[in-house]
Amino acid sequence: MSISRYCVELLEAASAYHVRYGDRLANHLPMVLIALDKMGATREQLQSAFDRSSAHLERPQLEPAAPLAEGETIADLRNREERFPSALAYYQGQLRQHGIAEALRRELPPLLPSIGTAAFHGLIRTAYGIDAGHQQEVATGLAYWNMEYRELPASDVLLPVAAAEIPAMAAARFPLISLAPGNISDHMAAVTRQEDWQETPIQPQQLGLQDIAEVALAAYRGTGDFTLLHGVTGCHALRLILPHCSDPEQALRYFWRALVIAYLSTGPKEFTEADQDSPTAAEWESLLKRACRSEDDHVIKLCYSAWREAEHYGNDDYRAAAALTVES
Repeated sequence: MSISRYCVELLEAASAYHVRYGDRLANHLPMVLIALDKMGATREQLQSAFDRSSAHLERPQLEPAAPLAEGETIADLRNREERFPSALAYYQGQLRQHGIAEALRRELPPLLPSIGTAAFHGLIRTAYGIDAGHQQEVATGLAYWNMEYRELPASDVLLPVAAAEIPAMAAARFPLISLAPGNISDHMAAVTRQEDWQETPIQPQQLGLQDIAEVALAAYRGTGDFTLLHGVTGCHALRLILPHCSDPEQALRYFWRALVIAYLSTGPKEFTEADQDSPTAAEWESLLKRACRSEDDHVIKLCYSAWREAEHYGNDDYRAAAALTVES
C-alpha cells in the first residue's frame, strides 16, 4: 500500500526538521503523516497534522555534511548529535547505491543491540520508512537510531517458561525500582543499573514474533500505560524490519530484552489479562476515522499499528486496544 503524492510532498517539507526537539523528544511528524495517509486521511487532515506538529519542531542548521574521515566508520558517529548530518548522508548514500532491502541487510545488524533506544523511536521511524517505501525516511530513521545508540545490557540465560510469564517474574524480583528523572529512555536505562539485574534471566527458550506481540498487547491493554503503548507500536515496527535482518532470532531477542525493561520501568504492577467481558470496541472504520481526526500523535500511531497488526495476526484484541486509546 503506497503513500499518496500529497503525503510525499509533506514528507519532503518535513525533512527540514530535526529528528528530535525539546528535551530529547522524538519528532513524530513524518511517522504521523505516513500513518494518517495509510488510514485514509484527507488532504486537509494531513495538512493539519503538518501545521500542528511543525509549529513546535526545530529546523536544523543546514550545514554541509562532513564526509566520514579516512578510517572512520558509521559506528564512530554514535551518540554524536553534531555529526548527525554526516550519518544521514552516509545512510542516504547506502540507500541510493543498494536500495532499501540490501542497505537494510547491511546496516541493521550493528544497530540491533540498541533496538529499544529512544523508546524504540529509531526502530519505529525506520520501519515507517520501509512501510512507505520512502528512502529518505529509512535513511533518517537509521541515522536517528545511530545517533541515539544505547545498549540495554541483560542476561542471555534461557528460561524454560513461556514468554508471557517472564514480565511478572521479573517484576516480582524488582518490585521497587529507583528511577532517575528523565524520559522513557532514561527510565529504561535505570532498570539495567539495578543490583543483580544482569544476573537475572529474562529470555524464554522459545521466542517468536507473535509471542512478543501478544505480551506487548496484553501489557498495554491491561494498563493503558504510555510507555507500554510504545511496545505495541514497536512490535509493529519489528515485524516490518524483520524480513531485512540477516539474523531474525537475534533481532527478536534484543527486542524482547528491551520490552521487558520497558515493562519494569513503568513501576510495580500485576501482569493480568485484560477483561474479556469489556464492551465491544467500535468497528475499525469508525476507529480509523476518529484517529484521523485526532491531534494526538500517539493516538494516531497506536491506532495505525493496531489496525495493521490486527490484519496480520487476525487478533481482534487490537481493536480493543485502539478503542482504549481513542477513547482515553
